[in-house]
Parts: sequence; structure tokens; C-alpha cells
Amino acid sequence: MSEDARQLVNGLPPGRLVGPCRDPHPVVWMSDGPVAHAADWWKRLYARRLESGLYPILLEYPDDSFEPAGGGHGADIDAASYLRSRWTDDSWPSFQEWPGLARPAVTSTDVDACAGEVASAVARDGRARCLALVQVSRGADAPAAVGWSGMSNHMTARELSAVLRSWEDRFGLRIVGFGHGSLYVSVAGRPADVQQAQVLAAEHYLACPDVFFMDPDLDWSTYHEDLMTRGDWWFWWD
Repeated sequence: MSEDARQLVNGLPPGRLVGPCRDPHPVVWMSDGPVAHAADWWKRLYARRLESGLYPILLEYPDDSFEPAGGGHGADIDAASYLRSRWTDDSWPSFQEWPGLARPAVTSTDVDACAGEVASAVARDGRARCLALVQVSRGADAPAAVGWSGMSNHMTARELSAVLRSWEDRFGLRIVGFGHGSLYVSVAGRPADVQQAQVLAAEHYLACPDVFFMDPDLDWSTYHEDLMTRGDWWFWWD
């Protein structure tokens, strides 16, 4: 652990290191329970992530199932190829054939400010108030780095990280937190037209079909319209 990271961890609320298990596994720190002013902690740690090398995550609860893992965190997985492999003839009503990836969006708001707003909302609503730090160079690698299993009935953590990296690059996504099977992210770049939004909606379905069947208020026909206005995405796997 670097000296910057060590000093940072020493100043945190009560918690423990759960990684590295062995070299070259990443450093992973986790609070012992809910943290007062969790969103403020997240924002401070997020602002220092480049100097410390530690990326903050809000957690629903201290996750004892984390298994820190080294390696490329799915860097060898092509997001487009993975999503294409999940496509079936009736995957998404707007398209009869795989439409490819959605075009990158123009970032319409400050990426870091957007992430902070979503962190505040997640903590305020009580969805995630515990705290973790993960030694990764980019937030999208965090699920693979900690071995998060929330989506394990549908995809591997490495596959999820590959898809999240693609969304980071194209839509200014930032991971904010994990629930039991939930993932909370901020999005600074939103689709600007209907076709772009419909293709992105298909990507969401291919990565996380469960949420479309679980949420009774989710309207498949207007989901793409929501993506054109929202600064946060929520995913849930059974």
C-alpha cells in the first residue's frame, strides 16, 4: 500500500482491510457498518482517488463475500462482443437484429459533480450507507476487483466490469455503490436522440434483464426516453 493510501485508511471511520489476500490482489478496505455522513465521506475519498489509488464505493451493508482478485479485471473482454452474445431475436422490441453499441454521448454535465449528486441521493434514501475503498485505476473495475457477486446469476464480475468500462467511455458513467443485487451509477452523458437512446436501452436489457421484469412501474416502451433525462442508472439482478 502506498504511503498516501496508508494515511488515508488510518483516518477513516472504524473498518478493516479485507484485501490484499495475497500479491498481487488489490487493497480493499470496508467500514464495520453504516457511516455517518456517508455521502460526504464518499465525495472526499472520490476527490482523492487519483492520489491514493483507492476508489470509494457506498455499500448497503459490509459485504463479507468480497474476494479481492488481481489481474486485468476483464480488460480482455470486449463489451460489444459480450452484449452481442446475449442477443436473441426478441431481445428488444425496437430492433429485429443486433443494433451494435449506442453512439457515445456528449457529456452534458460535470462528471464528478454528477457522481457526487447521485452519492448524496443513494445515502440520503438509505440505499447504501456503508463504505468501501478499492484499489483500482478506474471505478468500472471495482466489481471485478472485489469479486462482487450481485449479478452472478446473469454474468461474471469481469464481464460486468467490461460493460461498465464501455459505458464509462461513452456516457461518463461512474460507479457510486452496490446493494445486495443492486448497482448504483451516475451518468454525465445522456443520449441526445431517440435512436441513440433505444440502442442504449437494448444494452441495458442485455446486461440486466431482471430489472425490466421486476419493476412493475418500468414501461419498456418509454424506458429509452428516461435515459435521455436521467443522471443516474439503477441495475438489479435476481
